[in-house]
Amino acid sequence: MLLGELSYLQQAIDLQAQSVHLAPINHPERSIYLNDLGLSLQIRFERLGERADIDRAIEYQSQSVHLAPDGDPFMPAYLSSLGVSLLSRFKQTGELRDLDNGVQRHLQSIELTPDDHPRRLDRLTNLGAAWLSRFMRLGELPDLERARKCLSESVDLTPDSHPAKLAFRLKNLGASLGARFQRFEELPDLDHAIACHSQSANLTPDGDPDKPFRLNNLGTSLNIRFQRLGELPDLDQAIECLSRSVHLTPDGHPYKPTCLINLGNSWKKRFDQTGELADLEHAIEHQSRSVHLTPDGHPEKPGRLHNLGTLRMSRFQHLQRLVDLEEACDAFMNGAKSTVFRPDVQMRCARSWAEATLLVGRSPIEAYQVAFSLLPRLVWIGQKIDHRYETMTTVRDLATEAAAWAISHRLYDLALEWLEQGRSVVWGQKLQLRTPFEQLKLVDRQLAKDLKRVASKLDKAGSGPVQRLQGTLSSTDLMPQATRHHELALEWDRLLGQARLLKGFENFLRPLKSNELKQAAKDGPVVVINTHHAQCDALIILPRSDDITHVSLSGVCEEKLNRLKTDVHFIMEERGSLNDARGFTRHKTERNIKLPAVIWSDIVGPILKTLKCMGNSKSHELPHVTWCTTGAMSFIPLHAAGLYDGQSPNALDLIVSSYTPTLTALLLHTKPSFNQAGLVAIGQAASPGQTTLPNTVIELEIINKYYSAGSCCQLEGASATVSATLEAMQENSWVHLACHAVQNRTNASQSAFHLYDGELTLEEISRQQFKDKGLAFLSACQTATGDHGLPDEATHLAAGMLMAGYPSVIGTMWSIRDEDAPLVADTVYSTMLEDGKMDHTRSARALHKAVKVLQERADENEIWRWAPFIHIGV
Repeated sequence: MLLGELSYLQQAIDLQAQSVHLAPINHPERSIYLNDLGLSLQIRFERLGERADIDRAIEYQSQSVHLAPDGDPFMPAYLSSLGVSLLSRFKQTGELRDLDNGVQRHLQSIELTPDDHPRRLDRLTNLGAAWLSRFMRLGELPDLERARKCLSESVDLTPDSHPAKLAFRLKNLGASLGARFQRFEELPDLDHAIACHSQSANLTPDGDPDKPFRLNNLGTSLNIRFQRLGELPDLDQAIECLSRSVHLTPDGHPYKPTCLINLGNSWKKRFDQTGELADLEHAIEHQSRSVHLTPDGHPEKPGRLHNLGTLRMSRFQHLQRLVDLEEACDAFMNGAKSTVFRPDVQMRCARSWAEATLLVGRSPIEAYQVAFSLLPRLVWIGQKIDHRYETMTTVRDLATEAAAWAISHRLYDLALEWLEQGRSVVWGQKLQLRTPFEQLKLVDRQLAKDLKRVASKLDKAGSGPVQRLQGTLSSTDLMPQATRHHELALEWDRLLGQARLLKGFENFLRPLKSNELKQAAKDGPVVVINTHHAQCDALIILPRSDDITHVSLSGVCEEKLNRLKTDVHFIMEERGSLNDARGFTRHKTERNIKLPAVIWSDIVGPILKTLKCMGNSKSHELPHVTWCTTGAMSFIPLHAAGLYDGQSPNALDLIVSSYTPTLTALLLHTKPSFNQAGLVAIGQAASPGQTTLPNTVIELEIINKYYSAGSCCQLEGASATVSATLEAMQENSWVHLACHAVQNRTNASQSAFHLYDGELTLEEISRQQFKDKGLAFLSACQTATGDHGLPDEATHLAAGMLMAGYPSVIGTMWSIRDEDAPLVADTVYSTMLEDGKMDHTRSARALHKAVKVLQERADENEIWRWAPFIHIGV
């Protein structure tokens, strides 16, 4: 927009403001005047970027909507205008409320617009663009699919006789296809996006104020295709388009920094291809200008700082000038510590900052601390659990990376804190929401009540089903669920902030410090094993000790650990792929002997030697060691380690083993409640669609034989439905599940027990909040098999039982023999109930005894017959 055109716009704003001033509140056209004034202010904001303009626009347009009577034919237009302004402000501030409200207004607008209305396609385009903005911010796939559907329809129904509108709609459709490619990496999406942007640019005449932005979109898409295919003509055309875009965008235009950053990215790619330093200098020049022109507080500032920092790092690697490394550190630091809400980009900045500080020779502690502080914002409680798990894959090695550095500098307490803070993040969020708030209630009853109310709603919202697109696109039912979830999360943060202002509650629901975490070892040593690249270490916490003992596992590197994991996976597949009753078959392979020996010599042996557990294997009561593992180590059966040479003791001879996903899990539960009573045993000998499990009948008979401490409820066959099982679990303190189970490798929350009428999923189990529970015995296959993509997030059925309130869980790492299950159950329950008392804290030793019995009955080389059984928890 030229200076003269700006003067015309100012005159329009002055006249419209006068109209609003002169029109009384009850004037029939006051809503029209307010909306028109808001539109003009929004247009000026797009040109000058002045925050006051967009704030006033939203104020006037909100009044317009409020004053318009029901049935006003202009109401859809008012709502659409307000939606556009809210989205404009969101793009400058990153404020999520504006984004949600903007989508809501566009939905309401399209709902009120008849199918044959001449402005329907404009409003449909606005709605699609709003959905796309929300996807780009939150990454939730339903939003992307809604955007693509809206934008495809608007393009398909636009005639060629409307080139300006077609160009605008093609631009938005191209953006949605580009976003889809970035998510799924399917090349047809990118090719289609480029075609849309190319047509949009060609339809936009030279001299049109939107021409540079259409060229920018095309150049950016070509840049992405070059990155995928490496074809230089794409890169050359991208640089040409983006150079024209920068040249045509007037200085002072708020879009100028975007054009500059994209041109800089293209020059960087050219440098990567050619190695020409001049290309890198061009990239740094453009990106430096972009950062300089981007105001502090702008949501794109962190990303632009990260790009600039990356370029400085490249020049440092090329020229070895320390000043470039220092400037890269500063750029990453400023991006990470930005006050805007862009946790994904800020996390990248924080991790790059840590990397750069190490190269400079400084401590990365502050960078890692900032990264951990960003985790709750990145893996946001205002989103569905499945989405949070997906987000965790982008930072799954943060905790192990930071801890490895801390351990190498003997900062063991800090390493312990970071490992706890950066693992099982989603699990920890659910535990937070189940806090009883009893102590807070003594100080501020209303605040405790409000927190409990919001926590309960957040817990349900996080694990509820995702809304899918059904029927008309204009259905306003699409919006409230996600919006309410976001609002609840914001309210939760606000209430937590209030609580932390109270004396004595400064650290309320903050990450635990090492002195608190060490209390997890009250009943025996806890061994935390950290694995990262070439470094593997054990941190041992001993009862009643303030010191942390470090054991360097120098025989383990990432490559070896991955080989061990592959061997374990092979064994699991061997036993789960055949048609034996619970997936077990006999195989005598070289792996059977070599794998436990390697685990012993490289991992478990050095740790037990440090613990002085190597000699007295005949002791009446063996030490109880709890393993807390990370990364690939989470799939290694440490309890089965040993040489098995007939002479040397193995782990089973020396210690009782338990596992825990986190130290916090051990701190949650104290001694058994006096209120514990009753056991429910669920048996499914013949689940529909599954192989038969005839020994489940024997298993339940054995449980009934030993259970004299109270009532024993049994559900078998058709009576073992999902709802009946959950109801019985609610009424009884212990549960025994003898049935088929499966680990879902594409969606861990859908791992499930097979019952008579369907699946009892991990998602459903995690929703439960049982009280006064004790033991959950999961006599099924793969109940403690984790997700290989998220080894530190405890996404298996056994962890789900911990989450639901069972402090002690017996599960299986892979498939078991059907005839072995009754034998193990027999020994476990006879041991635990020998004095008639229900005490779940005996379960680890009871299982250890049962496994020893099974080991004695198995052939010498049948290690993997008894090894799947493990104890988790206290």
